[in-house]
Amino acid sequence: MENMIACHDCDLLLSRPRVPPGSVAQCPRCGSTLIVRSVNSIERTLALAIAGLILFVPANLYPLLTLEALGIRQSQTVFSSAMSLYNDGLWLVALLILLFAILVPLVKLLLLLYISASLHGRRFWRGTALALRSYQHLDEWGMLEVYLLGVAVSVVKLVDVAAIEPGLGLYSLVALILVTLLSSTQLNRDLFWHLIGERQSHPQPDFGQHDPTAAAPICCHDCSLLCPPALEGTPCPRCHAKLHARTPNSLSWTWALLVSALFLLLPANLLPIMTIRTLGRGDPSTIIEGVIELTQHGLFWIALVVLIASVIIPVGKLIGMFILLLSVQLGWTTNLRQKMLMFRFVEWVGRWSMLDIFVVGILVALVQLGNLTHIIGNHGATAFATVVICTMVAAQKFDTRLIWDRHLETSASDQSPPTTDVCEPPRS
Repeated sequence: MENMIACHDCDLLLSRPRVPPGSVAQCPRCGSTLIVRSVNSIERTLALAIAGLILFVPANLYPLLTLEALGIRQSQTVFSSAMSLYNDGLWLVALLILLFAILVPLVKLLLLLYISASLHGRRFWRGTALALRSYQHLDEWGMLEVYLLGVAVSVVKLVDVAAIEPGLGLYSLVALILVTLLSSTQLNRDLFWHLIGERQSHPQPDFGQHDPTAAAPICCHDCSLLCPPALEGTPCPRCHAKLHARTPNSLSWTWALLVSALFLLLPANLLPIMTIRTLGRGDPSTIIEGVIELTQHGLFWIALVVLIASVIIPVGKLIGMFILLLSVQLGWTTNLRQKMLMFRFVEWVGRWSMLDIFVVGILVALVQLGNLTHIIGNHGATAFATVVICTMVAAQKFDTRLIWDRHLETSASDQSPPTTDVCEPPRS
């Protein structure tokens, strides 16, 4: 079992491949990524974490944008976006902006610094396994790149109304996003967990004389350690997460979250998301009305981006997740690989639905020109943000291994473990 690995998405047991530096090992059945071997992963992640923390300070202290109209100047930072919505009574939306655009990116960088410094040094620091587990769970909740797209949409909306000047915070934010994206690609999770297991000297799980016809080993969904079925419900010997063959109550949680998102989708699109007041006059506008307004001003491509992120993606996510749930409960075993591709797309694209929320926060903070013009956030933003959170958590709660359970029963007669697909980088 020390030379085996299980796929996170379909639970296929495989012989651990020898992955050359700079290459990727993929599951031959569902196509998911098993191992990404980066060169000098520890040193690079340590350097990128330090660089990210340095860039984090100006990206949040200095203004991203400065608006000037009729001699009035108004600056906007990430923090001011959240506080402006809080002052309008949208405390939940303000909290989400604080979490996704400030706190989560900062915590991710601190955790990455702690993990890479611990593995780089001679002495192993306590809590490294917990730090890596926490980093993995927080990975998709940092949304700096979505916030940057929201800044671009806001600039396009206001460029014909007032003079917009980029600030030092915007340049720092762009650099910070590049550093965080590079740190995610350079993080070799398989190597990191292997080193953590060696340095904390955890006992290797004893499988004894493992019978291939017996219950399959349990793969820890946090550190990928294979453990005997008898350890189900106990802490993982390496990362201390609770071991489960399948995520507990996965279908119940996913159904509840999706139904909640479906009911909230109606008020999210019918209630106004913000109000633009000019000289004391102005009507609230919904998401669709905002898209129509952009189209009327000739900003077709920006309107298309907002339409896709705010309407098409949430609806498509709900449809895709309902199809996956029905596939599990009705036992559909056709096109399983295509369903896995659909799930990965749904999981990846979900965070981009926060675009409209970030745009509202930026506009509310930036356009505060007294009686001349000011923008107010409305409660449609709260309903829409709740829809996004429900669909993202539903995708996390859904256990994709349930899709393959029926297929595993029909293929149980296969005795020889398949080999993984190793994708080498193109050679110059």
